[in-house]
Amino acid sequence: MDWNNASLNAIRTARSTPQFASRNLAMVHTAIYDAVNAVDKTHMPYHSQPATPVGTSREAAAATAGYGVLLSLYPTQQVILSNLWMNSLAAIPDGASKSNGIALGQATANDIVALRVGDGSTNVMSYVVTNIPGRWKPTPPAFAPAQLPQWPFVKTFALPRADLFRPAGPAALTSSQWTFDFNQVKSLGDTNSTTRTADQTEIARFWLDGAGTMTPPGHWNVAAQVVAVSQGNTLSQNARLFAMLNLCLADAGIAAWDAKFNIFPLWRPITAIREADTDGNPDTVADPNWTPLTVTPPHPDYVSGHATFSGAAARALAGVFGANDIPFSLGSDDLTNVVRSFSGFADCKREIGMSRIYAGIHTFTTIVDGFTLGQSVANYIARNYMLPVSSTPSLSAYQDLSNGHFQTLLSGAAGDLYVIEATDDFLSWDSLSTVTAPATVDDAAASGLPLRFYRAYRPAQGF
Repeated sequence: MDWNNASLNAIRTARSTPQFASRNLAMVHTAIYDAVNAVDKTHMPYHSQPATPVGTSREAAAATAGYGVLLSLYPTQQVILSNLWMNSLAAIPDGASKSNGIALGQATANDIVALRVGDGSTNVMSYVVTNIPGRWKPTPPAFAPAQLPQWPFVKTFALPRADLFRPAGPAALTSSQWTFDFNQVKSLGDTNSTTRTADQTEIARFWLDGAGTMTPPGHWNVAAQVVAVSQGNTLSQNARLFAMLNLCLADAGIAAWDAKFNIFPLWRPITAIREADTDGNPDTVADPNWTPLTVTPPHPDYVSGHATFSGAAARALAGVFGANDIPFSLGSDDLTNVVRSFSGFADCKREIGMSRIYAGIHTFTTIVDGFTLGQSVANYIARNYMLPVSSTPSLSAYQDLSNGHFQTLLSGAAGDLYVIEATDDFLSWDSLSTVTAPATVDDAAASGLPLRFYRAYRPAQGF
């Protein structure tokens, strides 16, 4: 948690965007997890498990891993980071345990930094603005260009591809759902709204998490810290907790930006309401002077990034802690004198979603679909990454209604090799594929069959 706080302070100082914040937090915490887990060897590594002498210091390994990654990400903050690292090490007795921990932490830090070189996060792409009704375009007052349109193409941390759980898309502008979404945000999100309560206004400002703050991913990291303390987590438990949380947040951010720019880049409420006379819907009335409570971020409405982050985080935390209804309270970088309390992770997620409507910057469907997208990302990662070493693989299957084929889903320790076979009668088995977990295997031969059975095994171990 010391290095989680160091990461959040670095994010604030550098004014990192939510996307870079999620990427950087995932890098820090996967390096720490792989270092601590190399000592414990209780779970599957995220990416590496260096050979580690017995008695190696977890504390030295964690501190050095966090320091090594943060220094590579925020080199201008070297003095602050170096002081924290040296203070961390000063509390650990000198000797082989400490020296081995430092070497281990540096190894996992170097591994994660090398893994993310060339991941596409710094590529430069442009977004072509059009005046087609419904499509996003820069919004007042700054009319800033699209933020990070390259993010859909950033290398994922755990998902096989960014569009694995791509949502169906926003409601049609002439639909009753769009009419509801439009009128709800028009009323509640207006800067001079008479329907938004004082508490709702506070909620909107509490969860802004804009430039210079810990950002939405960082806010969820603080929630994880609070609950980890209340639950009495150990260092090893926290290493896995924060790695799981931030893997889910990082890939949720990539998946959200894939939806924003690769489905239909939906206009923001300020554009939709001011230009409603172009949407072909008689039940949406234009107001050319409508202004949201808070400034609109420079990227499309669908899906809400904050909602996607929150759907992933709430599901990840409930999974790691084994319960959703753990009460906690949080502060905010935006309203420093305010503390808000929640009955659990889902309760917090719901408030965050509604905060974007109260702020006048998102519509309801973009929030609901963002929740679903984030939850799907977290479910996938939890089933396939950092599993206990004693875990066994699992198979599930579903029918792809677009072509009638059956898709077999293999969950298990990421990177393990499995053979997938199928049978109709248990007498003869057909080999479908040899894959590394996690994987999806298409079975076209299953179409039209009354029954079909599947099995998976590691070829080196037999059945």
